[in-house]
Amino acid sequence: MGEKIKVALMSYAMDNRRAKGTALYARKLIENILGDERFDFYLVHYEKVRDPLYQRAKEILLPKVKLPYGSHFISQLLFFWKYRKNKFDIIHWFQPRVYPFFWLAPAKKIVITTHGAGDITAPGRWIFSREVFNFILIKFNKKVDALIALSKYGFKEIEQYYHANPANIYFTYLGGGEDYKNTDKDSAFKYIFEKYKIGGHFILEVARILPHKNIFRLIEAYGIFRDKYKRSEKLVIIGSPEDNGKRAHQLAEKSGYESDIVFIDYVEIGDLNDFYSAAELFVFPSLQEGFGLPIIEAMASGTPVITSNITSMPEIAGNAAVLIDPYDPEDIAEKINNVLENKELKSDLTIRGLERAHFFSWKNTAEETKEIYLKLYGTK
Repeated sequence: MGEKIKVALMSYAMDNRRAKGTALYARKLIENILGDERFDFYLVHYEKVRDPLYQRAKEILLPKVKLPYGSHFISQLLFFWKYRKNKFDIIHWFQPRVYPFFWLAPAKKIVITTHGAGDITAPGRWIFSREVFNFILIKFNKKVDALIALSKYGFKEIEQYYHANPANIYFTYLGGGEDYKNTDKDSAFKYIFEKYKIGGHFILEVARILPHKNIFRLIEAYGIFRDKYKRSEKLVIIGSPEDNGKRAHQLAEKSGYESDIVFIDYVEIGDLNDFYSAAELFVFPSLQEGFGLPIIEAMASGTPVITSNITSMPEIAGNAAVLIDPYDPEDIAEKINNVLENKELKSDLTIRGLERAHFFSWKNTAEETKEIYLKLYGTK
């Protein structure tokens, strides 16, 4: 075997973070990418953490810096300087939030997973740091050798909003299908009742209460669903309240069904599988997704899925979900009722969903990512 390819993975993206979003992507990719004899992997992060993943690769701690502002920025610059004469072949960031002068990184090739262009397009409150990160990638993405999207839609977003050269954009679907199983509904329901005291059938949503997750319209749609169709299913929303929890609770109260709208900030992944399997239906009416991982998680758990007809969601759902207009609460309510009323449709969605979920695996994500590394290494 020839010389190994030296790859620095900026693993701090997964440290001390609940495993959703970028943190989950980083963790699952690292878990599945390590152990390939063609590569020497280095996991680069800020502080020691109790994580067995760091035993499986060479660990690099970034220089410790304590400043009122910009500590991580200076820490990375010091790391760049320290390794300037001992360069990596590839350095890979798992999120688009890179600091100024990222192009000085001690690597022959730079890879950034931007997911899509959600940091630009997703609605939300104005945050200065987010604007700075967006500006950096828009102006300096020519210094990146590979920008990775998580869907074909994300690929187009990166080209459109970051003005990136399509020759430098790649996409790798996420996994997730192998992490969840089709648990027996009755036993899952019993477990959820005993641990969380949620009795009765329920509709599920798993998303932080952020503007682009569209929780407010879902609550409005739930009120319409209860009023118009006279059904009794509860609505369970699992996700941290962020800055919008108060408004979500106010809307729940206004709907008249506050006692049947259950908010849960966080559950362990094992429990999440039971929630998915116990639910009558999973509704994911997001306004912006680069992939939409909960769609696959719910499908793998044997639960019928309703999701949005925009951005990446139709691509990820394939023919295994009912699509809704996420801006129209009446449409959301009608589609929820249609699925719950039609047992044949529910069964068909479950079967199609289980089949669709098999298509998405973290092993495939890792293999496709390594193919990108090999292609870049071959063009050095």
